[in-house]
Amino acid sequence: MKNKLKKPALAAGSVIFWIAIWHIAAVVANSRLMIKIPLPADTLAVFLQSCGRAEFQSAVCITVIRIISGFLCAVAFGILGGLLAGYSSLFKSFSSPVLHLVRTVPVAAFIIVAWLWIPSRILPSFISFLMVMPIIWSHTQAGLSSVDKKTIEAAQVFGMKKADILFKVKLPMISPQLRTGCITGLGIAWKAGVAAEVIATPSGSVGSMLRAAKTTINYEQVFAVTLAVIIISLLLENLLKLIWREQKR
Repeated sequence: MKNKLKKPALAAGSVIFWIAIWHIAAVVANSRLMIKIPLPADTLAVFLQSCGRAEFQSAVCITVIRIISGFLCAVAFGILGGLLAGYSSLFKSFSSPVLHLVRTVPVAAFIIVAWLWIPSRILPSFISFLMVMPIIWSHTQAGLSSVDKKTIEAAQVFGMKKADILFKVKLPMISPQLRTGCITGLGIAWKAGVAAEVIATPSGSVGSMLRAAKTTINYEQVFAVTLAVIIISLLLENLLKLIWREQKR
């Protein structure tokens, strides 16, 4: 029981500690350094006010749908690509340069280039897809390479078909790798998707609200929207962990 309570207590304590640091830094900056930093209480008040507005709620829903759709497409294509790369060395060789390019080019550069041809309302989904797919791909491929060959040979001896070996033996064995990739990818999808919205400013999105708050120099609103982005990211990550845990039972 003590161990179960210790982890939440430490988490709560760390949050309170950093909020205190934020408050102290804001007080000092606002009074002595002529730098505007909203106080935590003011940010929370603006955040709660925003949550009560239909415009804010709609923007959150639209952003979540856009980013999750890109994330799900990335998971599907990433698993497929990783499996093909695991089975075919030729496919692996031809796909490696593209994956390396996606990993190394900055997200902002991809957003600007893609924006030349892709409408702003679709851009967040595409960027989320583009950033997450290589992660799922590499985790799937790494999982396949670590599969126990003796288990596969035993399945073949028992007469299992190739499709059954893939879905009933290999995929369950690489499930831990996929879980790690999906959790990591979801965080990156959220960050990249919101960044795409901030740059392309599609109407009725969290990113466009953040850009508008910055343009009007509304510091409290900037911090409040950023707080919303953090909270939604944490909620989505924990929801994914919960879904994965339920499916393992």
